[in-house]
Amino acid sequence: MNFKSVILLLMLSCSLFAQQEDDEVEIYIDDHYLEDQFYLGIQYNFLLGTKNGIENTGVPFSIETGFIKDIPLNRARNKALGIGIGYNFDVLRPNIAITKNGDDLVYNINNNYSRYDYSSHNLEFPIEYRWRTSTPTNDSFWRIYSGASFVYNLSNSASFDDNSGNTTKFTNLSAFNSTNFTLYTSIGFGTWNFHVKYYLNPPFKDSVRTETGEKLSFNQLKVGVMFYIL
Repeated sequence: MNFKSVILLLMLSCSLFAQQEDDEVEIYIDDHYLEDQFYLGIQYNFLLGTKNGIENTGVPFSIETGFIKDIPLNRARNKALGIGIGYNFDVLRPNIAITKNGDDLVYNINNNYSRYDYSSHNLEFPIEYRWRTSTPTNDSFWRIYSGASFVYNLSNSASFDDNSGNTTKFTNLSAFNSTNFTLYTSIGFGTWNFHVKYYLNPPFKDSVRTETGEKLSFNQLKVGVMFYIL
């Protein structure tokens, strides 16, 4: 056997050895994965069941963010329970104005202001049933997450701009409900998801009336998008 044959034999042996090592490499698949997720949502606030001339003005919106803990319910892990905590910032713009009468606040429905702005900071505690087409090796999948949440109001304020550029502001309104409950659904694929959320109770307490005895009764419906981040 000449020198060239020896070199060729050594190269062939090294190649076969390297190929054998590659064949023996195992890919680890985590079949106990969890879909723990951070979420971010942006929605438009609709007013439902309005009466007595109450209507939306401007662009009412909501921004929410939080974390959901995933608890799988079956071996395939495509069904799960989600429990979380979050924060949401709500802006409502009904044509409801506030004025002071001594130490009392008076609520009236009118269109005398150029801007109506009711804002609130809230804690939210969601619990949801989660169905998805996820697998241990696929992190982009279809999902339907439906559930309910408890909402606790941390603070609120109202401000109004008149046609002369003057602003009137009130904070921590006792007329606002401090707690609420919602029903919601998120449907989508991957990061982008359609989101709808309905509030079971109106923003204002049932006892609040205008000067003429009209109730400030309406409910919120949020429609927008929800982003889930693994």
